[in-house]
Amino acid sequence: MKKLFVVMTLSFAASAFAEGWDRYNNPNIYVPIMPNKSINYNFSKLPLEADLENKGALGWSGNYWPFMYGGITYRWNQPGFKPFTNKFPTREEVLAMSAEKMGELSPAELYDIYRADYNFTFTKRLLSMHSPKAQWWEGLCDGWALSAANYAEPKAVVMTNKDGVKVPFGSSDVKALMSMHGVYNSQGYYVKVGRRCNAVGKVPGEGMSGDRSMDPPSPRKAESDGCRDVNAGAFHVVLTNMLGVHGRSVVADVDRFADVWNQTITAYDSKIVGNEVVNKDDQRRGIVKKVRVKTRMQYSEELMFYSKRAAELGYVNFESKSPVIGTPSQAHEHRDYEYVLELDVNGNIIGGEWITETRPDMMWTKEKDVRFNDSKFPLSGLNEIYRPVDHK
Repeated sequence: MKKLFVVMTLSFAASAFAEGWDRYNNPNIYVPIMPNKSINYNFSKLPLEADLENKGALGWSGNYWPFMYGGITYRWNQPGFKPFTNKFPTREEVLAMSAEKMGELSPAELYDIYRADYNFTFTKRLLSMHSPKAQWWEGLCDGWALSAANYAEPKAVVMTNKDGVKVPFGSSDVKALMSMHGVYNSQGYYVKVGRRCNAVGKVPGEGMSGDRSMDPPSPRKAESDGCRDVNAGAFHVVLTNMLGVHGRSVVADVDRFADVWNQTITAYDSKIVGNEVVNKDDQRRGIVKKVRVKTRMQYSEELMFYSKRAAELGYVNFESKSPVIGTPSQAHEHRDYEYVLELDVNGNIIGGEWITETRPDMMWTKEKDVRFNDSKFPLSGLNEIYRPVDHK
């Protein structure tokens, strides 16, 4: 799952909250993308639950296009295909190719054919960037998650190139191209709370086969500034304002430590489970009440590339030529968090403390691009290819 190499340089004055969180965790970072350019901090006025699936077609499942498989050059719809073995068809072979066989090509190859580039320049460029030695989690998860947060799920579409070739893009093919655009070409205004944690390890119980380490990092590293956030109060404020108040998604890196698992948040459900004692140090910070909260955060999960073994085990969440929202292929996962919110005399959240070891490393998003562009890769063709599904 692709690392996000963007440095957050913005900070906002917020003297009322300066002791609750530092400048990397201040929810005011999100003000520029809020519809009314303001954030509600009052705990009692923030919705305790929200679900974006009630609002349309955001938060769709998609693949993270792992670099060890060649990213979007992988022929996900061709049984038995091995990464980095693309033997490209000639122009004459393309002109004679059936729709079924063409539909077995990778998203990158389909895009080259749509552009009538029978040298497959785009695909070859991508292949040169990737390696089978990449970490298993490295890919386009940030582009997928960002696209699923900002754009309704794409339809399958058949496009005709200048030579009259009909090019069948499945929904997952379009998602792949949108994921590329999200990583490399997106021009949207970027906001983030939390810092990148570089400590290698896993929260107990969250490791997976292939991880660099299944064990947690040392306590010193785990409690370093970059691994202790996102601040629990900032997490609650951003989550409830974005999803609960404005019906907009946000991306969370749900792995607390060095690996990056960017996921599109689609729902949350919070419950008040009690109050904590306010001590003298708390009072000196302006805290008059501490509320203990449990939150289940739901996010869209990756789709898998088809394999006979996975099908035999009963998995249904495979890449699809058709949209997946509202079908068994739409996949969700969740994280359960428990934390304490610190409230001032007016009931505003001014900070927070984590109880659970598991927590998001970062919460971020970019504003939606007005148009797809060619800034790093020639992806403006998405303006014609992308057609949203109306799930209302």
